[in-house]
Amino acid sequence: MRIKKLILFLLILLLGFTTFSLNSGVNASSSTTYTYALDDNGHFVQTQDAYLPGQTITYLGLDKPTDIAIDENNNLIIADSANARIVVYNPVTDTVIREIKIVDFQFHPEIEDDPKYSFVNPTGVFVVLEASTYVGLGDIYVADAISGNIFHLDHLGNVLEIFGKPTSPMYGELDFQPEKVAVDKAGIMYVISKGTSDGIIQMSNTGEFLGFFSSNAVSLTLREQIQQFIYTDEQLENLGINLTPPVFTSVFIDVNGGVYSSSSGIRVDNIKKHNTQGTNMFSDIFIASNLLSDIFVNEQGIIFTSDQNGYIDVYTNDGEFIYTFGTINDVSVAGFFKTLSGIAVDANGQIWTVDSGNSYLQSFTPTEYALTIYDAIINYNNTNYDEAIRLWQEVLSLNQLSILAHNGIAKNYIQIEEYQLAADHFKIAGNRALFSEAFWELRNIWLQAHLLQVILVVFIFTLFYFITKLVDKKYRILAPIRSAITKTENVKIINDVLYMRTVSRKPADSFYYLRRKNKGSYLGAFIIFAITFLSYLLFVAGKGFIFQYTDIKDLDLNSIILGFIVLIGLFIVCSYLVTSIQDGEGTMGEIFKGFAYSMWPFILGCVLSTAFSYVATNNEIFMLNVIFYLGIGWSFILVFLSISEIQNYTFGQTIKSILLTLLFVIVILLVLSFIQMTIRQVFSFLEEFIKEAVRNVFS
Repeated sequence: MRIKKLILFLLILLLGFTTFSLNSGVNASSSTTYTYALDDNGHFVQTQDAYLPGQTITYLGLDKPTDIAIDENNNLIIADSANARIVVYNPVTDTVIREIKIVDFQFHPEIEDDPKYSFVNPTGVFVVLEASTYVGLGDIYVADAISGNIFHLDHLGNVLEIFGKPTSPMYGELDFQPEKVAVDKAGIMYVISKGTSDGIIQMSNTGEFLGFFSSNAVSLTLREQIQQFIYTDEQLENLGINLTPPVFTSVFIDVNGGVYSSSSGIRVDNIKKHNTQGTNMFSDIFIASNLLSDIFVNEQGIIFTSDQNGYIDVYTNDGEFIYTFGTINDVSVAGFFKTLSGIAVDANGQIWTVDSGNSYLQSFTPTEYALTIYDAIINYNNTNYDEAIRLWQEVLSLNQLSILAHNGIAKNYIQIEEYQLAADHFKIAGNRALFSEAFWELRNIWLQAHLLQVILVVFIFTLFYFITKLVDKKYRILAPIRSAITKTENVKIINDVLYMRTVSRKPADSFYYLRRKNKGSYLGAFIIFAITFLSYLLFVAGKGFIFQYTDIKDLDLNSIILGFIVLIGLFIVCSYLVTSIQDGEGTMGEIFKGFAYSMWPFILGCVLSTAFSYVATNNEIFMLNVIFYLGIGWSFILVFLSISEIQNYTFGQTIKSILLTLLFVIVILLVLSFIQMTIRQVFSFLEEFIKEAVRNVFS
C-alpha cells in the first residue's frame, strides 16, 4: 500500500513538473548568449536580450569567409576567401544569385591569361549604395591581399577597373596587400593594406596615391617612454614593447559619406569616426573591445562592431556604448562563434555575420527592446524630443536600471529646456559631463532670476557691517561678544589649535615660539592632524556630484586612514633620522609639531574647494584645482620653513634634507611592498602544500 502511494505521489510530482516546464517555456528566451550594458560605475551588467539568433546558414559551401556587405536589394555580398570567390546570396529566397569566382574579362581580354588579375584570396568587400558620376549603384569593390589588387566590379560582377600598387614615388617601396576597402561617392578608395602600419591608404578613383588618410599612434606609458630612451631595439623587443603602431582592421563609409575605422590593439582609439582631414571625431568614449575585426554603420548612424572574441558591440551615432552580446566557443550552437570576422546590417535591422572559423553565416533579429532604443535615438536625431522621451520611458519600463535610457531622456529634456529633469536623469546615469551642462543652465537661470535680490542682500549686509562698526567704535556695543570670543580662544587647548592660523601668517616667528614651547602643544598637534584628516576625507568623499568621481560606497576607508597615518608617520620619522645625521637641532616631537602646525592652508584648501565644487561646473574646474593646490603649496612651504627653523638649517641644507627624507620614504614603501608580496606568496605556498598533503593522506 505504501509503495502504491509512493508511486502515485511520484507520478503527480512528475506531471506537475512537466506542466510547469511547458508553461514556463512559453516565455523562455531563445537567445543562446546574454546581452550586457553598462551601469553607472562603468561595469557590465546583464540586461534584456537585444538580439536573438536567427538563421544559421551552413550550406553555401563557404570556406573561411572574411567579410560581408549588403546591397540595395538586401542581398548579402560575401568574400569567400579560401574559395577565391564572391558570393551574392538572397536570404529571403534562400538562393545564391551570383557567384563571382573568376573575374569576367570581357572588358579586358588582354589580361585574361594573367593569373595575377584573378581572385586569389578576396578578404574585403564593399558595395556602393548611392550612385554618382564616379560609381554606380550596386558596384562591388573587392580587396585581394595576395594578388595585390582592388577589383571594381559592376552589380553583375563584370570587371570595370583593377587597381594595383600605387606607382607614386610618395608611396615608395611599401608593400600593397589590400585586405579591406571602402569607397565614397567620388570614387576615392580607403584601403587597409596588410603589413602597412603608416595608416589607411587613400587612393583616387583612378588609383593614384593621395596619401595616408589616418594613422594610429603608439601610446606608451611613462615607464615605457623611459625604457625607449635607454634601451636598444633588441632590448625593447625582449621586454615586449612594440613601437609599431596598432593596425587598422576595417574601414567603412556610411550613406552620408562618413568614414569609420576599427583597430586592434591596446591604448589606441579602436573605433574612429573621421572628419575630412582624417582626425578622430570621437573622444574619450567607452570602447568595449580592443580586438575589433570589423565595423558597420547603418543609415541611422548606429555603429556595429565585431571582435575577435565573438562579441558584437553596438554604439550610438555619438559613440555612446549601447550594449554587447555574443561569445566565442567552438561549438555548433547558434550565436556562438569560432572566429567572428565580418558584420553587416540589412534594411530590416537584422545583423548578418560571417564566421571564418566555422565557415557559415549567422543572423540576429532585433527584439522590441533594441528596436525601441533605435527608435528613440532616431527621434532624438530628428528633433522629435517628446516622442523620444516617450520611447526612452518605454525602455525604462523594460529595464529600470538602463543608464542609456536615463542619458537619452536627459538629452531630450535639455533640448526642450527642462534642465532640472535633465540633471536628475544625468545624475542617475552618473553622467557628470552632461550633468555639468544642465547644472550650468540651472545656475544661469537662478542667477538671472535672483541677481537683484543677491545684490540687494550683499548691499544690506555691507551697509549693516559698516554701520555696526561705526556704532561699535563709539558705543562699544560688540564688547560682550568680543569678550566671549577672547575668553573662548584663551582656553588652553583651543588656543593651541588656533595657533596654526598664526603659523600660516608669520611662520618664522611662530616656529621659533613653537620650538621654545611658548606656543602650541602635542595635544594641539594631534587635534590638528585629526582635523587635517577629516578635511582631506571631506575632499575625497564629499565633493559635489560633478567632481565626485568615486562613490562613497566604493571608497576603502581603511586604506585611506592607514595611508594617511603611514605617510605622515614615515615622513616625520625619516625626517628625524635624516636630520640626526646632518647635525639637525630639532627633536622628533618638534618635527611632529612643526609638520602639524603647517597644515592650516591644506585644511582651508580642502574645505574651500569642496564647498566650491557644489556651485561650480566643469568650466570652473581650473579654479577648484587652484584652490586645492594653492593650499598644498602653501602648506609645503610652511613645512619647508619649519624644518629650516627647527633644525637651524640654511636654504640648501633644508632642500637636501627634504629630498633625502622623500627618498627614504620611497625606499621604505618599496621594501614594505616587497615584504607584503613575499608573505602573501609564502602563505599561498603553505596553503597549497597543506591542501596537497591532506589530499594525499585521505585519498
